[in-house]
Amino acid sequence: MSTGTKSPLAGLGWAVQLGAQALEALARAAKLPLPRAPATVAGGSPEDLNRLGEWLDAVAQSQGLELDLRYTRHAEVESTLLRASPALLEVFTAEEGLQLIALLGTSAARGTARILAPDETVRDIPLSLLTTSVQALVEWDLIPTVDRVLERTRLPEPQLTRARKALLGAQLANTHLVAARTLRLPPGAKLPHHLGALSAAPRVMLLLVLAVLIQGCVLAGWWLMGQGAFEGQLDTGWLWAWALMGLTAVPLQAALAWTQGTLALDLSALLRRRLLTGALSLPVDEARRGGIGEYVGRTFESAGMEQMALAGSFTSLLAVVDLSLAASVTLSGPAGWLGLLALGAYCAVLGVLVVRQSQLFKGWTESRVVMTHALIERMLGHRTRLAQEQPSRWHEEEDQELARYAEASERWDAGTARVMTLARRGLLPVAIIATLPGVLAGASTASIAVGVGAALLGARAVMSLAAGSLALVGARVLFASVRPMLDAARLAPGATSHDTEDAAPQVAPLTSGDAPPKDQSLLELRDVFFKHPTSPRAVLERTSLTLHPGERVLLEGPSGSGKSTLASILTGLRRQGSGVVLLRGLDMATWTPGGWGAQIAGAPQFHENHIISGTLAMNVLLGRAWPHTQDDLKLARELCEELGLGDLLQRMPAGVLQMVGERGWQLSHGEQSRIFVARALLQRVQVVVLDEAFGALDPVTMRKVMACVEARAPTLVVIAHP
Repeated sequence: MSTGTKSPLAGLGWAVQLGAQALEALARAAKLPLPRAPATVAGGSPEDLNRLGEWLDAVAQSQGLELDLRYTRHAEVESTLLRASPALLEVFTAEEGLQLIALLGTSAARGTARILAPDETVRDIPLSLLTTSVQALVEWDLIPTVDRVLERTRLPEPQLTRARKALLGAQLANTHLVAARTLRLPPGAKLPHHLGALSAAPRVMLLLVLAVLIQGCVLAGWWLMGQGAFEGQLDTGWLWAWALMGLTAVPLQAALAWTQGTLALDLSALLRRRLLTGALSLPVDEARRGGIGEYVGRTFESAGMEQMALAGSFTSLLAVVDLSLAASVTLSGPAGWLGLLALGAYCAVLGVLVVRQSQLFKGWTESRVVMTHALIERMLGHRTRLAQEQPSRWHEEEDQELARYAEASERWDAGTARVMTLARRGLLPVAIIATLPGVLAGASTASIAVGVGAALLGARAVMSLAAGSLALVGARVLFASVRPMLDAARLAPGATSHDTEDAAPQVAPLTSGDAPPKDQSLLELRDVFFKHPTSPRAVLERTSLTLHPGERVLLEGPSGSGKSTLASILTGLRRQGSGVVLLRGLDMATWTPGGWGAQIAGAPQFHENHIISGTLAMNVLLGRAWPHTQDDLKLARELCEELGLGDLLQRMPAGVLQMVGERGWQLSHGEQSRIFVARALLQRVQVVVLDEAFGALDPVTMRKVMACVEARAPTLVVIAHP
């Protein structure tokens, strides 16, 4: 490949060192909200470019945003870029090396991409050029080899370029890379900010306008039919006008369905992201308080709440539009104020019944949650029940719970049937009765026709409003079970960056860099106090610890003395009740979770650690960026061999790429413990905390593991029983 010409991307890329400025400029250009107090990031970009993504993540967190990685195959980069903006891209050119490109948007029709240059001007470039520059990240090592092969073919330049592209595409067909880092609001950001990013208000207004236009066409059709049929003027012109009204409503209805569907999908995705973030951000003690059955139940409740809330909201909103139109037409029709009064009274009666249904739905939900929780817990403990419980008593509690559930279901179903039957069948007779005085008073036939149309429209609107209200009532009841997750999402990284105008700038250091001098403390605890919410006494009282770079500390104590609690505070899994915890002189509130985790890594106790269904390499490299580089895989092999897992690697057909976990290669207790240790050592951190990591090892293996830990851990804290 020729490198003598100037790159078409010259002057459009941001230097890696300007990553923070590029993100801020991209956020402003994309109209994403930024904190009023500018954030600062301790330290510059990392010297190790393999950690560039982690540093950019920390920078985005400090600005109250997040980067969503778009992994893709080499051949699918262009299609990924079409859906990625606004995004930050890593590109490679022979002249300038690795650079960052701020992508504002793309156009599939024109095949162009809008780029934000370092001078904050917007330029249009060919999308194919941008795709080629991103693909060069994984092509660069292969290009010399491919060029040597193509030199022998003596192909002219156009064919040579196509041949090079085809050969590289074939060689890298299954190679994954990060095509883009999409800039977006974190799930825990303020709801108005999310709704603004989704353009929710204009889309809702479009929904209302479309609904009004559709019902206007319907009412106009009724007026035309009434004017033509009842007054004896039904000719071809009237029929064509009526048909035109009906045909006009068809594209409007399609547009309404499209707008409602796309908005519902976007809101559903937002809600799910927020729930997932909240579930992962729940405090450790709160997460432990519920069993697996409770969390499965919460999953069901969140899915039900999402469906009911979205369906109920849209149905109720459109029903209110229809009801408002029906009320205005009723007021101008033969029924007049009497019809409007009858419509209001009927809606009030239905409202009372819907409110009563909320209590029935709450009882039905509670009985269902109890039954689901009990069922899952019994399934997990079925072997214990088989061994220790009399067979005649296996189903006593289940039968009682099922009977309570059936009774609650019967009450809910009966009440729902009453509400829906009354909403579907009751209003039309009431509206006709209210119209009779006007008819008897000599109202015009066209007015009578419009009044009948208003009655039909009102009946349909009331039925939709009842269905939507029942769904919203159910969503409100289910909201109570998922509210802890939604509340936890607001405390997730970046969620509160916009909440206060005069807040101190958030510092988001990430790169480990050089350790401080040995005479300065690296990690310090002062008078730390901690008590579990359900415990009558404190686990830690006036606990202090000073750790200097390079030190090895052994913490011993009996069970229940607070060793594991202290380890979770050191690694950032828990917040101390009082006292001070400082890392490099900064407290935990000053660091972002990513920054704190980039300095301290821990291996929790065996029952709190897990082997994930995946490759062995993925399990030991869990804290590093994916896809893994060849250097990462080589380091993983070396560390596994140092930890005494060489025989295991030889037995595995695929080596470090062998699938392990529940659906893969089964590992012994000791092998899993060493993988947990390897996972902590591969985090590139300054402090490693191992909580009873050697209990399953024999003395010979433990000495080998300890030698590896001593050699590789910059600063070490080991927690063990005496």
